[in-house]
Amino acid sequence: MQQGASVREMKNRKGGGFVLKRKGTWLLAVMMIVALCVPSVGFAAEGTKQKSAMQTYVDAMQPGWNLGNTYDAVGEDETAWGNPRVTKELIAQIADQGFKSIRIPVTFDQRMGEGPAYTIEDGFLDRVEQTVQWALDEGLYVMINIHHDSWIWLEAGMHNDHDESLARFSAIWTQVADRFKDYSDKLMFESINEPRFQGTDEEKQTYLDELNTAFYEIVRESGGKNNVRPLVLPTLDTGSDQHKVDALYEYITELDDPNIISTVHYYGFWPFSVNIAGFTTFNEETKNDIVTIFDRVHDKFTANGIPVIIGEFGLLGFDTDLNAIEQGEKLKFFEFMLHYAKEKQLATMLWDNGQHFGRESFKWSDQDLYDMMKASWANRSSTADSDFIYLKQGEELADVEKQLQLNGNKFVALKLDGTALVAGEDYEIDGEVLTIKASLLEELTSSGKLGVNATLSAQFDKGVEWKINVIVYETAELAGTVGTTTDFAIPVAFNGDKIATMEAVYEDGSFAGPQNWTSFKEFAYTFSPNYEDNELILKENFFKEVKDGVVQLTLHFWSGEKLSYTLVKAGNSVAGTEQLASFADVDGHWARASIAFLAALDVVQGQGEGGFGPEGDVTRAAFVQMLVNALGLQDETAVSSFSDVEEGAWYARAVASAEKLELINGKGNGEFGIHDQITRQDAAVILHRAMAAAGVEAGAGDASAEAFTDQDSISGYAKEAVAEVQQAGILRGKSNGSFDPSGLVTRAEAAAVVQRLFDLAANQE
Repeated sequence: MQQGASVREMKNRKGGGFVLKRKGTWLLAVMMIVALCVPSVGFAAEGTKQKSAMQTYVDAMQPGWNLGNTYDAVGEDETAWGNPRVTKELIAQIADQGFKSIRIPVTFDQRMGEGPAYTIEDGFLDRVEQTVQWALDEGLYVMINIHHDSWIWLEAGMHNDHDESLARFSAIWTQVADRFKDYSDKLMFESINEPRFQGTDEEKQTYLDELNTAFYEIVRESGGKNNVRPLVLPTLDTGSDQHKVDALYEYITELDDPNIISTVHYYGFWPFSVNIAGFTTFNEETKNDIVTIFDRVHDKFTANGIPVIIGEFGLLGFDTDLNAIEQGEKLKFFEFMLHYAKEKQLATMLWDNGQHFGRESFKWSDQDLYDMMKASWANRSSTADSDFIYLKQGEELADVEKQLQLNGNKFVALKLDGTALVAGEDYEIDGEVLTIKASLLEELTSSGKLGVNATLSAQFDKGVEWKINVIVYETAELAGTVGTTTDFAIPVAFNGDKIATMEAVYEDGSFAGPQNWTSFKEFAYTFSPNYEDNELILKENFFKEVKDGVVQLTLHFWSGEKLSYTLVKAGNSVAGTEQLASFADVDGHWARASIAFLAALDVVQGQGEGGFGPEGDVTRAAFVQMLVNALGLQDETAVSSFSDVEEGAWYARAVASAEKLELINGKGNGEFGIHDQITRQDAAVILHRAMAAAGVEAGAGDASAEAFTDQDSISGYAKEAVAEVQQAGILRGKSNGSFDPSGLVTRAEAAAVVQRLFDLAANQE
């Protein structure tokens, strides 16, 4: 098929298929059916006195709700993704919450047989039909679709296995259309969810047009009420880019069918929607994104008589944490978005995969969010610059001004626990400026406790109240810690404060972690505060894209405070510290990450003025102390038998502990050789024994066995140890292929081998 063919050309070429050029009695018959049977028919451009019947239909759907992660779940049945089985009571509760329509996403992939019939399992289709009937019984408008099949097999299939994919898609709609052909027109079909494809941009649009054409012909020719049933067609990706909107508009215009509805999805301005790149607030850029996109789809579709359904909306951050977006900023987003959608005559359907309305409890996970949405279906609500007042403990209190956004409403009262406060005494109102008096704040915070001390409620003549939390805080305190890339959390005494966002940069100022075009990391995806357990969790997602070395974090708190914290990643191990020792002579050194890691653990210190001395030799005592301290093998009860170990010396406890664990031997004269420089083969022996003490099994690590050019020079007592620590990736050979068993270990090498052993021990399953 020619790329970019029009919908009319594609349909006419099918041979015997449905042709758009309606003539003679067929056209007359359709017009009579439309006129007599369906109120939801006819385009009418915006500005005419009479709204189109299909726009009236879509208006009646507002507001809508998605039964997400249920029949669209990929798995054994509708409970595969964690939601319970759908009940009649749940559907009734959805109607009771004020919703007028329900979208029921359906994935068919694993619920159908092989071709050419591609028969859908009767039991599955029965469950979908039962749910549709329950919804219709509650007076809801209902939309069903093909959902995750879009990415499971159609995305690649239309490009790589075109004919079979099209046949499978057609088989689904043939069966679904037949099953529901006699249902009322309050049931609508959506061709496909979020269609995306492999191929060029032109090919992608052609594939979508082709699927929509197959869908349209199958449904319209399937009998019953399907010849005039409302059909919902998506843009490519259900996106709202101008070229995607234009392409769907052209397609629908060529269809010349008054019972067509367009659909897009909207999850907000992406940086705000996931809390990344410093977009922590509902700012003008986030607001303007709503205006720009809603204007675009309105001007292209609604203004030209084609209704629009925003088939899914919400915030993308919800999928990782419902609190990824600060509560007040979240409420402002929903208030304005729903208002502007209403102004532009766009129906909205909340995406709910079980995270918002309890499928069994029938309670909202965020009642304030639901209250805001419900109020926005009818009127605007008033908001403010924020929903909090942070007061630092011990600082003198002053009046606090809150900038209101009245949104056409009138301020009525400020209340505390349902009791109206006194204007002029407790607060003042001047236009859109609400001033909270210092005397009131002093009274509210007199207990001196950290955290929320009181919640004020600003009341207005319309919409919901705006809550303002009065919070007392002290500067948060961070502590050092160690962990792995899969299990790492910074101990934090939050002291009443909360984290807004986190920055991560390398020592050279370049951005660290995922989305390295910004220093501000994505909330919940890369980090997540746990206020109950007083910790900031850094996710594996973060460390997967962090290079070994030093990373500087900046934690931004909602109080306005900022704290710095240093991470050192070495292999799969991570150390964190408030202040990392800085060594001027290791910048760019091959062992920089290992040295910094041990410095963060306070295992190694510098030498001289600001240096580490990486090429300096290491004594046997210093090596043992470094190893024992890093692995946490200290034994306070251990006493050394070596005559040259001075009680109370800086190395004494470590040497005694190593001796008790049988990690070390003496020189044969009763001495350990405290001040002797340690050789590479002696270090290998100690490391080999420490592997067992730390629980590291032989064969750990992923290095391949290596035969050194000077293998015969390795002493007999050290051969096995050298082989195993080399294969574990702890102590490696020289660049010339030798091991150099009698060579002396440098401070940099000592730090590296100890850190590598630490990494193996810490990351064992």
